[in-house]
Amino acid sequence: MIILDNAQTKKLEDFAVKNGGFDHKRLMENAGASVCRFINEVIGSANKSVAVVCGIGNNGGDGFVVAKRLLEGGAKVRILLALGTPTTDDAKRFLKESEAAGIKTLSFTHEDDKSEFAKTVGNSDIIVDAIFGVGFHGTVSDELSEVIEMINSSRGAVVSVDVPSGVDSDSGEVSGACVRADYTVTFSTRKPGHVIYPAVDYCGEVHVAAIGIDDHVIQEQEHHISTIDYDDVRRCFPKRSNNTHKGTFGKLLCICGSIGMAGSATFAGKAAVMSGVGMVEMAVPAEIYPIVAGNLIDPVYFLLKTNEAGTVSSDSIPLILDKMKNATAVMIGCGMGKGEDVTAVVEAVIRNSEVPIIIDADGLNAIKDNLGVLREAKAPIVMTPHPGEMARLVGKTNVEVQSQRLEVASSFAMTFGVYMVLKGANTVCATPDGRIMINLTGNPGMSKSGSGDVLAGLLGSLLAQGMDPEEAAACSVHIHGMAGDSAAGKYSQQSMTANDIIIEFSDIFRDIEKK
Repeated sequence: MIILDNAQTKKLEDFAVKNGGFDHKRLMENAGASVCRFINEVIGSANKSVAVVCGIGNNGGDGFVVAKRLLEGGAKVRILLALGTPTTDDAKRFLKESEAAGIKTLSFTHEDDKSEFAKTVGNSDIIVDAIFGVGFHGTVSDELSEVIEMINSSRGAVVSVDVPSGVDSDSGEVSGACVRADYTVTFSTRKPGHVIYPAVDYCGEVHVAAIGIDDHVIQEQEHHISTIDYDDVRRCFPKRSNNTHKGTFGKLLCICGSIGMAGSATFAGKAAVMSGVGMVEMAVPAEIYPIVAGNLIDPVYFLLKTNEAGTVSSDSIPLILDKMKNATAVMIGCGMGKGEDVTAVVEAVIRNSEVPIIIDADGLNAIKDNLGVLREAKAPIVMTPHPGEMARLVGKTNVEVQSQRLEVASSFAMTFGVYMVLKGANTVCATPDGRIMINLTGNPGMSKSGSGDVLAGLLGSLLAQGMDPEEAAACSVHIHGMAGDSAAGKYSQQSMTANDIIIEFSDIFRDIEKK
């Protein structure tokens, strides 16, 4: 599903008004009606007390429509003006209509109303938050913070209109008081704030409602951000022909491991084996071969020389380059450790590979001081850092990366011409041409050692099978998250392991093959 920011949403609605046969007033009426419909279908409003807390702009206008529609459906409704009377013509018109229908209005800006205002919020079964919409930026005032605290302390279900008030819809930032919604009803498309943390924590369950704009008009709207959807993932996997052999499905060379890090190599190799590649070749230090091969017998192994630190020696570069000649993708970095030899190996792979490369974990750390080597690559590169690794790559703190995930990932991808997979909650996939895909599968139980290695092996397998790097990145993070969700459902987030994620691949691929 495409995601539109504030400016793109305004452009979409202006286009719809110009070409769709209705005006902004009609869009506001449709928006309010869709929120009312959601409340009635999901929560139920008949005979319930509802407080509709409204701002002074068009988001408040949506709220006035909601109030009148809920009253007509049998709810006991009050309109609460958080900032005083509305300032836009459409909002003023709908407030008058609501008051004419008999809805009582209280204003927090009137000292005499404040006590009853607070009681109404605290005692209502449903609170509709229509204070700020997608245009909000910055920090709410101290006075309005009081209103937001009332909403957050109330006993009722909280439904935010478009975005929770206090969320910056474009950046996902929350810099002060913010409504914590149980549900958010947005219009036409999700907005960045619905999928970027910390805003996600305030949105609750997000529902996208239609307001009369044709879907083909929405899909044609210029955009650069989208979510990764399972139906799109399934379409990336063609039906396998009967007349095939292992060479048909590619050969992945995995350059992984160091003394003490056999598990990383094992997880990456097993994930690759379990996701469809015709052959996995493992290039691992000779010292860890018995451990890795003892847990994973499917691949072919090539043994690498090690140095005194227990990591791969640069003396192994000729063997690695030779084995790369027959691979259809190369994955490097999982558990390799640090040091000059590791850096030399990673740089040699980048400069010489003629097939797609996945750089993960220690492979990323190895090139952080020489990012220019990425521009020397002959083939596509997909990089898969977690936030800490990303911070080292761009010279920022972990906190800075997490607060600017879309910008950091996209800027790096475009600057160096790589495909960037910035891991974490709602993983960000960024392309060299500026497009961003956000994954919504996965759960905190995946924050375990080995989970990233599993993703690297899965991604490498899809690339080795010939999938386009953009599609491979999107499909791998989505399937990885789905498998994690399935594992959590069976074993709990607390107890699930990286190996449990791999085991769940088979059910997902079985479903993909049903089409």
